[in-house]
Amino acid sequence: MKLYLRIPGGHAAGTALEPLNMMSSGDGTYTAAFEDRNALMRSMNALVATLPPRVLDQSFVLLSQDCETIHPAQALAATLPFNTFYAQQRHPWLLGDLDSHVQMHFQPIVDFTQPGTVFAYEALCRMVDPVGQLLNGEEAFKLARQVNRADELDHVCTMLALEGKAHNIPPGTLLFVNVLPQTILQRTWLAPLLESMERLGIDRRDIVIEIVESEEVAPELLAEHCDEIRKLGLRIALDDMGSGFNGLRTLAAVRADFIKIDRTIVHEAQGSRARTVLLDAIISMAQRLGCTVVAEGLERVEDITFCQDLGLIYAQGYYFAMPQQQPATQVAALPKRDEAHRSHVPDEFRIAEFITPGLTIDINASIAEARQMFRQNPDAPMAVVLDRYRPLGVLRRGKVFSFRQLSLGACCDPLPKLIRHHTPPEFLARSLYLDRTEMEPWVMVNEEGSYLGVLLPMEVMSQLIARKANVGSSLHPLSHLTTGPVLRQSLDISLRNNPSTQLVYIDLDHFKAYNDRYGFIRGDAMIRLLAEILRHVFNGQGGLLLGHIGGDDFVVILDQARASLLPSLLNVISRFYTLATHLYDSADLERGFFTTEDGKEHPVASVSIAVVNGSQGELSNSVAAAERAAILKKIGKSAIGSIIVVEGDPPQLVQPMQEFYSEWQSRAIAALQSLLRAKRSADPHVLDGEFRHHPFFEVVFELEADGRQRYPNWINPNMYGKIKAGGAGMDRSQQEYYIEVAKRRQPYLSSIYLSTATEDFCLTLSLPILDAAGMLEGVLVADINISAMAMLSQEPASATIGTTVH
Repeated sequence: MKLYLRIPGGHAAGTALEPLNMMSSGDGTYTAAFEDRNALMRSMNALVATLPPRVLDQSFVLLSQDCETIHPAQALAATLPFNTFYAQQRHPWLLGDLDSHVQMHFQPIVDFTQPGTVFAYEALCRMVDPVGQLLNGEEAFKLARQVNRADELDHVCTMLALEGKAHNIPPGTLLFVNVLPQTILQRTWLAPLLESMERLGIDRRDIVIEIVESEEVAPELLAEHCDEIRKLGLRIALDDMGSGFNGLRTLAAVRADFIKIDRTIVHEAQGSRARTVLLDAIISMAQRLGCTVVAEGLERVEDITFCQDLGLIYAQGYYFAMPQQQPATQVAALPKRDEAHRSHVPDEFRIAEFITPGLTIDINASIAEARQMFRQNPDAPMAVVLDRYRPLGVLRRGKVFSFRQLSLGACCDPLPKLIRHHTPPEFLARSLYLDRTEMEPWVMVNEEGSYLGVLLPMEVMSQLIARKANVGSSLHPLSHLTTGPVLRQSLDISLRNNPSTQLVYIDLDHFKAYNDRYGFIRGDAMIRLLAEILRHVFNGQGGLLLGHIGGDDFVVILDQARASLLPSLLNVISRFYTLATHLYDSADLERGFFTTEDGKEHPVASVSIAVVNGSQGELSNSVAAAERAAILKKIGKSAIGSIIVVEGDPPQLVQPMQEFYSEWQSRAIAALQSLLRAKRSADPHVLDGEFRHHPFFEVVFELEADGRQRYPNWINPNMYGKIKAGGAGMDRSQQEYYIEVAKRRQPYLSSIYLSTATEDFCLTLSLPILDAAGMLEGVLVADINISAMAMLSQEPASATIGTTVH
């Protein structure tokens, strides 16, 4: 027998085909002679292993017998695509009776609201080849397409699924039957289906035609046929929504009763912001269109709890039951809710976002200590009194300085309101409505009653109103500070209604040059870092609003002048310089400047601040205020490094005194070292108590001496749903945090990077675990995000002293 092979661009494949004894006839055509079919198959297998799939997809084959003369018309009819020819030769059984090779397996669809019960089944194709190998539906239809029998296989599967329904699935329980879109478009398909259902005694309302994702079909044409199917009493489901061809256009055109979300979106969506947002959007659209959503591919506890938190009711996956020929009547029970697997649902109202640390004092402290605390925090009106970690009452500034009580307890007032950190927004809204008296801060505790911080009711109210009004865009996506029209309106209202308003404009120096030198990811990290520092420095101070104008420009709106402003701004400069060093290369830090491609030198980590107080003329609106700030900052540009320019005649220039120093790194290392004395085990919650003392750690894990992870991740309860559980046994020996510690036996601190786990900026701290002889037993590793870095640097560094230059 003789084989003719036509390859597109075949001249380029000549070298690869030489070992196969294929002779080139020019123009990409090759010929080879074979004694028997076994020799032919050996050559075919070698071709598949040699040529890329994209080349084989465009290749054609003609097989003729020796000395056989073929008429051109016969040759054209006998010429086949390579993949079709190869499949026919390799799997000749596909050309015979398909019924004997097809099995239908049934997978339950469960109802979250009725644990352990089956809501419906999906019929899934399985094909058994002559040697007994079981092929799944994707593999079976791929082979069927190659031999041009996909439509016939689809018909066989439908008929066998109906027989399975009639014999093994009780009436009233739905069966999802997969059908190719091109099958549905055939006018001759529907009548035999209805006849079979009538013959088998199947109620039409029990059958859901599930349109599988296979090839692109015009949604409008598909919708016409689906409407006809629904009129006859059957239901419609769209499969694999979110991938392939079943997209928004199909969802809009086809009136589906069910939408099944593609397993690639559901699986591990909990750890991916992109998948989470897409999943949330699909669910929202489906609900508005009146469709019931079914989640496919659920295999992990995290995926199940995540879908429950999104409000889904129906799901299927290997966790509940494997597909099998005899439909399962029992399914795995829903997993017990574990906070370690709690989901992080996007854009939900999370009360924890509005907790501030507040001022606290121990019940055993003296009156003198309380007075000293208030002197050091002149803007704090009250402090929460704690007995160990439990709040007992509040201590007000006025009582501490006005009376001569001998004990702290005698000064205490009752707690204004105690709120637990899982309180739903509906309850908060009701509390705000009922407590319309003086709005004092509320005290937040966890489930054990331990103190977490304070909550400002008016801030919560404004956020609830903003979310209800669907104006979430008022927060900048990077800094999470007020921005856009809401910020401009706030500025204009303050300037119009309050003559005492002061504005502080803050921007990063040489930011464009930094972005060009280090890239936009580090640039975003620097913007986020400054935002977090501002948040921590001004945290708890009433009568102000932090805003992000855009880019590297920030603003602080104050209701009046305050003596603490300059020290606070110098604190911002100090902490920014200390923390931003983790965003520069060591060589640039040593020089004190970085160089861009144009050869210009730019100092590291500096900010310019302009304080607009209206002393040089009334400010009519936010535009006039911004123009005056620009003039002030221009005056400060003559200085090298960070500077504060205060409006006046003449303007006051304040520069921080060097040198900068912060102990935040040593604090972080000391905190992680303290965990070496804590009990550590395979229990993922064993360090939950430690996270209360060290809330700046997002996740902690321990490595063996060879770099493999010893236990599952210990996750900060505040990060449940954002960081994946597990991790035990993973090889982390190639990570820098292991390599450096293993080599030097010293703590290691990384540069700031964008975490793929939390999709936030953080750095990694690691330290060695040594035995008595100083040998490495393991490595303890922790991640710290940018907000936590700002928290650790909260004690004023020596640079907060400034010098005034006129």
